[in-house]
Amino acid sequence: MDSSAVKTVLAFAVWLAVALPASAGGWSVSERLETARSGLASATSGDLIYVGGGSAAGDPANAFDVFDGTKESWRPMPALPKGLVNFAMTASDHFVFIAGGFSADAPGEARKDIWAFDIQNASWTRRNPMPYARAGHAMAFVNGLVYVIGGSGPSAEHTLVYNPTTDKWLIGAVLGVPRRGLAAASDGKCIYAVGGIKSDGSVSNALEVFEPTSGVWSALPPLPGARGALTAGVIEGQLHVAGGATWSPLKTYGNHDVFNPATKTWAKALPLPTARQGSASGVSGGRWWVIGGGAGAGVFGVFTASDAVEGYEP
Repeated sequence: MDSSAVKTVLAFAVWLAVALPASAGGWSVSERLETARSGLASATSGDLIYVGGGSAAGDPANAFDVFDGTKESWRPMPALPKGLVNFAMTASDHFVFIAGGFSADAPGEARKDIWAFDIQNASWTRRNPMPYARAGHAMAFVNGLVYVIGGSGPSAEHTLVYNPTTDKWLIGAVLGVPRRGLAAASDGKCIYAVGGIKSDGSVSNALEVFEPTSGVWSALPPLPGARGALTAGVIEGQLHVAGGATWSPLKTYGNHDVFNPATKTWAKALPLPTARQGSASGVSGGRWWVIGGGAGAGVFGVFTASDAVEGYEP
């Protein structure tokens, strides 16, 4: 190819880069979990996602690892104090908190325990237990407080509020739609609770928001499709909800819906590449990562556990 032809090709390439719209993002696949698990939990601190527990048709795992979405790599951390499934996790800048769930030594019996992992010292400490046992709940950290939301167990309609500084609990606001298997996410100012399974076994499409300044849960436009065992995260100020399952029909979903708090509207986004329920998720490296879960619906989730790690860039 002569020099004039080369110049023509280069000029066209420059024009193409300018003329075409910037990439709208989408899903990408990253390094997988070391072991496939469903019913696991996660929390984001800084730009790192901490992931633990879950099961794959065996005893709940005590695995605890951290994912760096910028490097797309995993590294192991000190194991959970106990193997857990259907528990919840949240984090501050200094601690990762885990609470509730089921363990192998008391199958089917929700736990009250809460532990804190000191990120700097890489050590676990047992804290003052919850007032009531919980499983299938969600957790969020806002303004220095840990919120335990929904789940199964006594007084599960009440939000439990933990102060890590005083190591004390309060009984907080009542959810408008009590449910387990829900997802929760925070933008740092308020908490969104979405989907879940109601006491009669039906799935919910409820979306509620909790504002600490008012101390109450308020209803927002519902999720376009009712699902339980789904996952949620906030990235670039918008709430992303993906995956989940229904029990009638027995089906697992890859649906990915995005809620805009400013306009209070939902929009469909590119579906999750691997449909699953019981996944964990978190934001790191400018992407929302959906981690693990089960490809099968209902009790089949743990028998079809996934090691998939898929990230969405808005």
